[in-house]
Amino acid sequence: MKKLILVIGLAVGFVLGSRMGRGPYNKLEQTARQFADDPRVQEKVEQARDTAATTAREVASTVKEKAPEVAETAKKKAGDAADAAKDKAGQAAGTAKKAASSHGDASTAPAADTEGREAASSGGDAQVGEGKVES
Repeated sequence: MKKLILVIGLAVGFVLGSRMGRGPYNKLEQTARQFADDPRVQEKVEQARDTAATTAREVASTVKEKAPEVAETAKKKAGDAADAAKDKAGQAAGTAKKAASSHGDASTAPAADTEGREAASSGGDAQVGEGKVES
């Protein structure tokens, strides 16, 4: 429905524009050129350019001054985050060692688990749901 309205609007505009000819377009173009060439407008354009250039220089200067400080802060925070990650990893390793030692020697725990899986997987004729496998 929206496309239909757009197409109808374009068609009406085309027909009306064709009937009016080039005169209204030329008048609009002439008015726009007069406005753009007006000395007051040119003065405001020049003021806007100067303001933009001044602001850009000030921002660049501020960024140049603050960049080392921001970089140092980021470096410190990254180092703190890395230290925290190392601490967490050390805590996790300690927890894993404690868990392994409470189940027996840490070096034999994975082997015992592997042996248990091998024994269970070579169970032979057992059917799914036939009963519990006891170890």
